[in-house]
Amino acid sequence: MRNRRRALGALTVLLMAAPAAHAAPAATAGHDWPDRPRLPLPWTDDLTIDRTGDVTPDGSVTLYGSYRCVREGMEYTRASVLVTLTQGRERHGLGGYDAICDGQRHRWLIDAVDVGRYERGPADAEVTLLKFDAAGSFVPVPRSAAGVDREVRLVGGDH
Repeated sequence: MRNRRRALGALTVLLMAAPAAHAAPAATAGHDWPDRPRLPLPWTDDLTIDRTGDVTPDGSVTLYGSYRCVREGMEYTRASVLVTLTQGRERHGLGGYDAICDGQRHRWLIDAVDVGRYERGPADAEVTLLKFDAAGSFVPVPRSAAGVDREVRLVGGDH
């Protein structure tokens, strides 16, 4: 009986500490540790962007990544993946990708045509998973659920 209590107590402490341990890196948001592995928890929103994207000779860009959007409660939550790409003087919002909030990992793709004159080479991408919660109001209120800022390499695409 005593060992069961100890085991239950240890399990409770681990489960309570897991979300706090996952949230700890956010407190050091001023530090950028690109080589540090990121371990997403299955019950949290998460977002990634691939290291490379495609660019065509006319400057059109395609970027890829993945996301996990968790539904909170029984209410359906609308969400979008939004991307802003910067390369030299070019800085544009590339559009959005409608996200499914079912707790599963999904791939996203944004194909941006006629938004700028991007070319092969490094670029900075800002990706945000934006949720639209009704929260008892008539108009859904947007809130950022996850975000990634990363350098990506644009390579020649086959478009």
